[in-house]
Amino acid sequence: MKIEGEDLKEYHWPYSCIDKADFLAQIISVEKILQKHGAEHIEDICEKGKWLLSDDSYAYETIQKHIWKRKNEYICVDRIYFSEKPFLVLEFAENKEGPYEDADPFPYDLSDTELDQEIRYCLGIETACLSFH
Repeated sequence: MKIEGEDLKEYHWPYSCIDKADFLAQIISVEKILQKHGAEHIEDICEKGKWLLSDDSYAYETIQKHIWKRKNEYICVDRIYFSEKPFLVLEFAENKEGPYEDADPFPYDLSDTELDQEIRYCLGIETACLSFH
């Protein structure tokens, strides 16, 4: 595949001890929490993620995202692949088309209570965040 004039290989899940299905299920959990706090699903988009690999080459990943609207903000759940484990991040924009700005990333494997607290913090509902930042 070519993105911006570069030959890219397909991205492969790098975490041997983390099930990708569990990670993707956590994205759904985050979206359910967004709904619980008043976000409404607006539409789906498909993006090509471009990731820098440990050998300094790049790979692409096709990513299906959902756009949510809460009050006057548009929100997407995105991912960041750190070496130890993947993190999740909420992206916010004033317009559906963006540009989207990231909030602080958080570990994908938080407990349900911690996950709800983190989402509340990102949405500005809760004023205290968890200690992993």
